[in-house]
Amino acid sequence: MCNHFAMGHTEPIVMQIYCRLEVTVTDPETVAKLAGQQLRDADIDWSRREEDLEEAVHQLESDLSQALACVIEHDRMVEHLPGVETRGGLVFTAFGKPDDRFRPGFTDFL
Repeated sequence: MCNHFAMGHTEPIVMQIYCRLEVTVTDPETVAKLAGQQLRDADIDWSRREEDLEEAVHQLESDLSQALACVIEHDRMVEHLPGVETRGGLVFTAFGKPDDRFRPGFTDFL
């Protein structure tokens, strides 16, 4: 049994999930367009921003790494688990081979 868990514990326990997933993007244009559409559909007050909606969409659609990060739904990873609720998260992407810090068993980044 985990040291941080006790039967009858009533307070929520905050935990972190670290995950690395390698994907191959076979249709970058579709990913970019999906990210752009999701940005258009978002409820954002553009009057308080330096850029306008179309400029932001263009920038997003021009950056595959950012576009992919924007369309990943990390909260769906645990949506089917009873008693587990997503509080937030960070998704980032990178091109090429994985960073050595994210090798299984390598925990210096923690």
